[in-house]
Amino acid sequence: MLFKTLQEYDNDQIRTEMVAYLSELGLSENVLAVELDGKMTVAELVSRLTGHLIEEDAQEDRRRFRQKQSEGIARAQQAGVAIGRPTRKQDKRFRRVREMYQAQEVTGQEAARLLSVAPSTFYRWLRQEGTDEA
Repeated sequence: MLFKTLQEYDNDQIRTEMVAYLSELGLSENVLAVELDGKMTVAELVSRLTGHLIEEDAQEDRRRFRQKQSEGIARAQQAGVAIGRPTRKQDKRFRRVREMYQAQEVTGQEAARLLSVAPSTFYRWLRQEGTDEA
């Protein structure tokens, strides 16, 4: 995870590190000012190259993470582990509210509100019971 640490550096910090490293090697920092084909300096080239390498490694890290995550989810599903949010259990009052709904005493929206659930949950419970929604 060297590159994650390097991502925190900006161009000025990279330049400062390059100057320090050149000093350790006994080289002048003027080397960084040398122009390459009149387009950029050595310092700009090294800075851009470092940024490019950091970005490439970060993308590879994300790809590996997604791959491991997918494999883990697949193993869990094969093992029968439930993935995602658990479904809400039917309320004890469901049968009474369902009867009211079937007798058209309340609408689906009102029935859901009486049970403190979303309308989609109420309708799903109806489908699970094998009852028509209308």
